[in-house]
Amino acid sequence: MNVFRRTFTSVSFIAPIIAGKMNNLQPRLQTLAQLIPPLTASMHKGECGRVAAIGGCEEYTGAPYFVAYTALRLGTDIAYVICEKDAGTVIKSYSPDVIVAPYLRSVDNPDRTLDDVQSKIERVLDKVHAVSVGSGLGTDTNIAESVRRAISAARERKLPIVVDADALALVCDTPDVISGYTNAVLTPNAPEFARLCTALGIPADQQPIDQTAQLVATKLNGPTLLVKGPRDIITDGHSIFVCDETSGLRRCGGQGDMLSGAILTFLAWGQLYKRGAWKSTARDSIHKSVPMHAAYAASMLTRHASYLAYEECSRATMSSSVLEQMDISFDNKFEEILKAVKPK
Repeated sequence: MNVFRRTFTSVSFIAPIIAGKMNNLQPRLQTLAQLIPPLTASMHKGECGRVAAIGGCEEYTGAPYFVAYTALRLGTDIAYVICEKDAGTVIKSYSPDVIVAPYLRSVDNPDRTLDDVQSKIERVLDKVHAVSVGSGLGTDTNIAESVRRAISAARERKLPIVVDADALALVCDTPDVISGYTNAVLTPNAPEFARLCTALGIPADQQPIDQTAQLVATKLNGPTLLVKGPRDIITDGHSIFVCDETSGLRRCGGQGDMLSGAILTFLAWGQLYKRGAWKSTARDSIHKSVPMHAAYAASMLTRHASYLAYEECSRATMSSSVLEQMDISFDNKFEEILKAVKPK
């Protein structure tokens, strides 16, 4: 049996896209486990990751909560939600574990300038290791502009970014907001992917989805795509993963937000990993492909949590049911591997 150690060299399998055919290779769990911080008695608050979810408006308050709370359930230390003013009190009522910053302002709440909003968001970005944008944003033009500025500020700080839901509309309107940035993961569902294809001038239905996803990623020239579906397609335009982990049969709203939270977690851990927060002679094997590995790990865990929730709740499965299974999903996939790890 292969036993993983952080001092062992571990080979990461990323399937190349050859002659237009998808090679369905998947990364080893031992490889993904390199991104998970070892827990030691000498650690301090924040050393397992600080993350922020930018999203949440008067109508959609649950989405950014699912992002942030998923990150906490998987083991990050601190999670912020940066939301619209009218969403703040509601999200605060969900849990005291999430730090809620109601900085965003809609057109109907113009009591703070866009420059002031930007300044407050940037103070949070200076504290975190990764940020997600989009969950529960809505379509308000003021909020959209604040998120556009937040993405720019995150890029300036070289922060990993998850782009989901309403923030994908920003990419469709202005691809340059994220194009050329390799430290980002976009998570479109089928309709969002079709709109992204249209915005980039790529036919969405003339070839297999893996090939179309490759073309979109290539056109964006940097970001990793995770196209959600019966099998999740993950590609940076050069390589591809396909996650076909068994999931539940319910498609309740909010599961995509949990996926974003899981990606956010692994990207934050990847940021720490690349800084050498824990030692591994295998670092170079995934150093340049952290977004690909983070996306795959998150997809696998979210799909497995969905399966566990459905096994327990069947048709009554809700997103909160899936959220309750996230830590169990993590333990099922990584507990035995992590037991073998000797932190350094």
